Amino acid sequence: MIDEEVLNREKDPRKRRRSRRIRARIRIVVRIQVRNKETVSEETDALVVNAHGGLVLLATTVARDQFLTIVNPKTREELLARVTGIGPRFMGKAQVGIEFIRPAPDFWGVVPQPKDWKTASSLATPDAIPEKV
Repeated sequence: MIDEEVLNREKDPRKRRRSRRIRARIRIVVRIQVRNKETVSEETDALVVNAHGGLVLLATTVARDQFLTIVNPKTREELLARVTGIGPRFMGKAQVGIEFIRPAPDFWGVVPQPKDWKTASSLATPDAIPEKV
């Protein structure tokens, strides 16, 4: 169901992604600040990634526009990300779309990287905040 939506979106020039998506199951840790200012950490997977964010599975309930910290345990790199969309829950987890505050093509460790990922990182400026993942 999401795959069909993704394909239709990428055919429409107004809804094209800023960087190519890659299907890859990548282990990550997501840190989420909950209501009482407590931080919850969840080990999970990213299912689809690009230079600007990805689609992750989360058991913890989040809200659209909520900020999360995404950690790559292999590199220990941490990035701030924003929730852009929340899909239906299945087996206790929701598919959650996230976007990085700045493009980070090296974060996922994808080799070789699509050509447009390199362009995304060179266009990143401290003031640039992505609009779409």
